[in-house]
Amino acid sequence: MNRLVASNYVKIPREEYSKLKKLQKNFEAFWNYLKHLRDIEEAREDVKSGKIISQEKLFKQAGL
Repeated sequence: MNRLVASNYVKIPREEYSKLKKLQKNFEAFWNYLKHLRDIEEAREDVKSGKIISQEKLFKQAGL
């Protein structure tokens, strides 16, 4: 019975690894930017629909 043992790792050149890490960082930054834009859009929708109350009113309700 011959068994083929596969490695869990793939060797890549150091330069390629650096490029991949840079690409990963850029993609994460882009994804975070998209999340930020989506949060802003959701906040605008909340304001339009009246779901947001002013900070002053909130403090009065909390008794501060």
